[in-house]
Amino acid sequence: MHLSTRTLIWAFLSVALIACSGGAGPGVEKALVAGADTAQAIPEQPEAAPPSTGEATEADKAKRKNVLDYYRSLEPPYNSPYELTQKGNKWVAESTLEMELEATVDLRNGFIEIIDEGTGGGTYHVQVVLFRLANSNPMIAVSKKAYDGFGATQEYHFLRPEHPDQYDWTEHTLGALAVSDFLELDYAEEPAILEEAMPVLLDLPQRGTTLTASVFTGKRFYYCGDSASPEEQIACPAFDRLRREEIRLHWDRASGQFLFPPEE
Repeated sequence: MHLSTRTLIWAFLSVALIACSGGAGPGVEKALVAGADTAQAIPEQPEAAPPSTGEATEADKAKRKNVLDYYRSLEPPYNSPYELTQKGNKWVAESTLEMELEATVDLRNGFIEIIDEGTGGGTYHVQVVLFRLANSNPMIAVSKKAYDGFGATQEYHFLRPEHPDQYDWTEHTLGALAVSDFLELDYAEEPAILEEAMPVLLDLPQRGTTLTASVFTGKRFYYCGDSASPEEQIACPAFDRLRREEIRLHWDRASGQFLFPPEE
């Protein structure tokens, strides 16, 4: 039996195709039987995806960070004195007396809180909260309050750890907040005395984005007592002249500021 040149070429191509593919697939067998063209016999292959470089942009890295990452990256004077450790389903921190105390680490809401009542000189209260700007960049609020049984003091900062030029944005974020914002409008006394007698304290939210500012009135018994100096007694009437006990400041993502509510 004589085979035509076209038949021989077709047979050669078929054998080569089977050898390269590791065997005849169903699509190739059908093409051989039907005598279809070679181009029709080869199934179309999907386009290969470009290889991954394994590198992430700085923005992607920042998005992956949570409040615990930022807590651990804080450096003096912004850092907390407590190291957090997870034990089972709870988080613990070592107190200043080298005792373990339970801490709140709420990654979902971006909230960390440590209340240490065993400092030997009162209570130390730390809060670190993750807020987001309109462009999704982080803003970290840090609050460190101390109660010594007589008075209260607080140190707070508002930080932008991913900003290329500026880290501490406290002045821009909160602006001026004083005891005069809580007093009756017609009350006017020496501000320095009032700030010492009635310090303004901030409480950071675990849920939502509203910050609460309030006046600490625990020093009333001292400034209104018999042992107070004439200068200190000047502040005594102010404790009865508060027009509001707290102010709820609303987070504005666009400006990156906590804004005062409209005056009633």
